Formats: sequence, structure tokens, C-alpha cells
Amino acid sequence: MTDITRHVRRGLLALSMAAALAGCHSTPRQDMSHLSAPAQDYLLITSYFMAEGGMVSRLQDGGLSGQQVYDMATALKYGKSMLLAALTKPSGRARRDGQRAVELMVACTNQPDPSTFPGGTPARCLPAGFVGPDAKKGQARPQSATPTPGR
Repeated sequence: MTDITRHVRRGLLALSMAAALAGCHSTPRQDMSHLSAPAQDYLLITSYFMAEGGMVSRLQDGGLSGQQVYDMATALKYGKSMLLAALTKPSGRARRDGQRAVELMVACTNQPDPSTFPGGTPARCLPAGFVGPDAKKGQARPQSATPTPGR
């Protein structure tokens, strides 16, 4: 009986030591502020194009409602305008706005398929009260996802 207890204690001791060493070697999450401005711009551009590729892939998969497609297009245009603003007039705020726009694009890419919500609609990926880059130009709102009778 003492032989099993000794093995259990050794096992727990080894497990706790491994956890302690793993905790010591973990690094805190760092943001991009410690990098040089060109490196930050490079990472922003790269993440934008990765998010754009994910959106295109999600659109090609299909199965999205009209509202979801509209939200994705709005997020894409907003991301592009924020990226251009960050590159033409570089500042810390412009880069943060660009990062938030890329995060919005990723959120719109990760929208669930509306067929998984029988009788309901999934939440929109755009925040409430979001005004896209073309709000002043009077862009058309998305058409209904249900077909119009007689067409």
C-alpha cells in the first residue's frame, strides 16, 4: 500500500514541477508598440490581406444570408479605408484603428451559417450603430434574404 502511495506522490510532484516550469517559461502577450513603425505597418498590411483572404474564402463557401454578405462587404471596405489611413497618415491611433478594422473583418468571417439557426437569425458581426465608410454616400441596404414573389 505504501508503495502505491509513494508512486502517486512522486507523480504528483513531477506534475507540479512541470506545471511550475511551464508557468515560468510563458511570456506575457506583447502588443506591436515595441516594434518599429515600418514593422508595425508590415504586420498591419499582412494581417489585413490574411483577413481579406479569409473573407473571400468564406464567401465562396456560400450558405450566408444577404445581411451577412452585406456586413462582410462593409467590414472589408472599412478595413481597406482604415489601412489606407494608417499608411498615408501614420500614427499610433491610425494603426490601432487599422487593427480594430482587421479584427472586425475576422469577426465577420467567423459568422455562423444561418441554416444552423432554425427560425432565427444569427447576431450581426458589425457593432450596433456601426457606420461604414460609405454611409454619407447613400449606399443601398442589402436586399432581403427571402426571394420576392413573382420573380
